[in-house]
Amino acid sequence: MTPQITLYTSKTSPYGHYVEIALREAKAEYTRFEVDLLNKPSWFTEHVNPTGQIPALTYGGPPTAPDAPSPAAHKLTESLVLLEFLADVFPASALLPAPTAPLAPVRRAQARLFITLLSTRLAPAFSAALLHRGTPGAILAALDALQPSMPSGAPGAGPFLLGAAFCAADAVAAAYLVRVDGCLKRDVGSFPAGAGTATHEILRTSTQYARYRAYLSALAARESVRATFHEDLLFAPHNVQYILSKRA
Repeated sequence: MTPQITLYTSKTSPYGHYVEIALREAKAEYTRFEVDLLNKPSWFTEHVNPTGQIPALTYGGPPTAPDAPSPAAHKLTESLVLLEFLADVFPASALLPAPTAPLAPVRRAQARLFITLLSTRLAPAFSAALLHRGTPGAILAALDALQPSMPSGAPGAGPFLLGAAFCAADAVAAAYLVRVDGCLKRDVGSFPAGAGTATHEILRTSTQYARYRAYLSALAARESVRATFHEDLLFAPHNVQYILSKRA
């Protein structure tokens, strides 16, 4: 029996989203606690993560209420570290190829390299466009850098990064790409009005982004992604109003 797992996260966080996707893919039993990012409880920083950042996870120890984690439970943080941890705890999940799988070192490296691209290219471009008056053009540039590593769509290649099996890198991609798509098609961001929908139209229609569209479609249809993406909350009026207030 797997030791208890409690995930501390927020429905608006892409970082927490991809960790929860991984938990669902692993078919893990876990308790989920929603952290109010605007009013973090003192016990969270005292007993779970001193930095106050989410996601965080407790592992092991006796079952307790999420707001009273056991001192015996391991407290783990940093979203990408948590992905690696879950791949180790649930080796049958295919979050990372098993060490004995054909070309496992190469395939694991490919997954980690794709995560690095997502984290260093797409994530900052999206964050800037959302809140810091960045341009959707930077998102296109990031996708241009990512597309060659996305599934090719060739017959028998499979819809995900490493083929038919959904891996940790797909979880990270899903958390970002569904948010990018949602923001652009709604024209929600700190960029000038109309720039988001114009960029979304390019992504929707240009043959240049056919690989992106196929990958996004496969990710968005995945049960683990659909069950953990709270689109209505993310684009609730108060959140949209806050984002639009960042426009010049």
